[in-house]
Amino acid sequence: MPSSTTTPSPSGSEAPFRKALPWVLFITSMFFLNQIARMLLSPLLVPLQDEFSLSHAATGGLLLFSAVGNALSIFCSGFVSSRMHHRRVIPLSVGCYGLALLMLSQAATATHLQIGFTLCGIAGGLYFPSGMAALGAVADRKHWGKSIAVHELAPNLAFILAPSMAEVAFLFTDWRGALQAMAALSLTGALLFLLFGRGGSFCGEPPGKNTLPALFRRGETWMFLALIGVAVAMEWAPFSVMTLFLVNSEGMSRADANTLIALTRLPTPLFALAGGWLTDVLGEKRILTYSFVGCSLSIMALAFAHGTLLAMVLFVQAALPPLMFPAIFKQFAVCFEPRERSLALSMTMPIVSLLAAGLIPAMIGLCGDLGSFGIGFFLLGVTGFLCLPVVYRFGARQAA
Repeated sequence: MPSSTTTPSPSGSEAPFRKALPWVLFITSMFFLNQIARMLLSPLLVPLQDEFSLSHAATGGLLLFSAVGNALSIFCSGFVSSRMHHRRVIPLSVGCYGLALLMLSQAATATHLQIGFTLCGIAGGLYFPSGMAALGAVADRKHWGKSIAVHELAPNLAFILAPSMAEVAFLFTDWRGALQAMAALSLTGALLFLLFGRGGSFCGEPPGKNTLPALFRRGETWMFLALIGVAVAMEWAPFSVMTLFLVNSEGMSRADANTLIALTRLPTPLFALAGGWLTDVLGEKRILTYSFVGCSLSIMALAFAHGTLLAMVLFVQAALPPLMFPAIFKQFAVCFEPRERSLALSMTMPIVSLLAAGLIPAMIGLCGDLGSFGIGFFLLGVTGFLCLPVVYRFGARQAA
């Protein structure tokens, strides 16, 4: 484990968090645009399925195309950020996502949808390694937990707003107009950050024949990959197919399903903020154990719950994943040097994207075609329990 934990900073002294907060929020806003554009695709799956006469598996498979593009982009992000400052990569990602959404809005066939989803994934994948590098550069180490907690507000707010934005858009336009409106927001945000953004004014470590073997020989790399992979899967996969599940298995209307999904996500920003505080109070091992067990049980319960009980389970399932990420990324920031972080993320997150945002949602959709979305949810919950030994070693490694 590297002993150095310094970040690129113009001053060796530690600044109050309030001075870094505006820039943390600016970076978080870019993450929000990245995530809301991605998550808006999920509530649009039902009208896409109807218009293009797709099966459950084919509809869920669109997310696999997005995940493949995302994985390829994250892998290549190490090469991009080694030649371009992270501060430039961030608006590049958000702006390209806007252009990809414009192209997707013109789709006329299922093949066009697959190409559009792939391009969206490619555009979105560039953000995360550079976003995390920029985040670590604008705040001192003692404030990393709070910075990560604020940053994690972005996906949790996106989980809430994406279904609501889709339904509001449907009052005035169709799915094509919804994508075009999101594209305009993305392009505007990218331009603002390009002009006024701060953080990440340095390049990342380039992938190479010496750096990659050393990275994958480290136990911390594999522990991070396991923890972040399962955590993202338990957060993202149920959300991505939930509208399909509620409409096709529970008999809800699309509007009611999206409203319920949005309501169940309302507490998640508070849990994201609480995650940073609880990590400091309880420690990484304990908070990860509690959240992994609770989230696994709630996902497995989706296979059996109906009606009011299902709504209650959805609230629990949505609330617990945000508790995991501050603990995981705080340890990640300690384990890897600033210049290593974008490389480590660009090598591990493609695998996470393929599994959590592609293969697992597609698997749940296939289970739906076979007659039971619940089987897919149950299998996903089992993976959370399988990850508990890694959680234990993760905590033990940090304590050492």
